[in-house]
Amino acid sequence: MPNIRDLKKDIKSMVKHFLDECYTQLTFSPHLNQENVLDIISDVMELEKEVIAKLAYKSRQRGVKTTVDYQSIANDFYNRIVDLTERLNSLDY
Repeated sequence: MPNIRDLKKDIKSMVKHFLDECYTQLTFSPHLNQENVLDIISDVMELEKEVIAKLAYKSRQRGVKTTVDYQSIANDFYNRIVDLTERLNSLDY
């Protein structure tokens, strides 16, 4: 598995590309959909903070290392970003 730094870079890159798509949608969408697009932007920013915090979490109790399942965190992020993409694409023009 790639290291955590690469995983964080991939997540930030994916969020950046998704935000670019959101801002493009915001520019060309009617005023009725702009509030929905802003909600999606807010949700993706919260998702990024949450996932980066999970990846940065390393707790140690009296010298015992706890394991974090990075694959499940990455899969959960991917599934949630797909859901947000479907929400963005389902907006009417």
